[in-house]
Amino acid sequence: MEAGVVTFLVFALIAGAFGAGSLIANHMLGAKRRQSYLQLTTYECGEEAEGEAQIDFPTQHYTFAIIFVAVDVLGFILALWGLTFRGVNSSWYPVFIAAGLTALAITGIYYALSGEKKWVV
Repeated sequence: MEAGVVTFLVFALIAGAFGAGSLIANHMLGAKRRQSYLQLTTYECGEEAEGEAQIDFPTQHYTFAIIFVAVDVLGFILALWGLTFRGVNSSWYPVFIAAGLTALAITGIYYALSGEKKWVV
């Protein structure tokens, strides 16, 4: 096996052992579970539910958060793409792929911000 594969397998083994050890330690050292009939109610916070749960909740913040994440991921992908192909001077193939990815992302962002929901099933 290559050194990179062995390193990855050792890292995966250590990460899995840490995760399993954390769960076992939490189960053995954690606080005892307390059961109450109020935990089975809608809000699970010990308060009785009262009033109407239907409110007009603005969703514009979620739209802008999703757009921010999309632009952030696009920048990350393009930065990695640029680092990968920085030594390739004779080929325009990476430039076309990056331009296509950017155009696709900008089209999706445009439709998300314009409120056009017909293209989403």
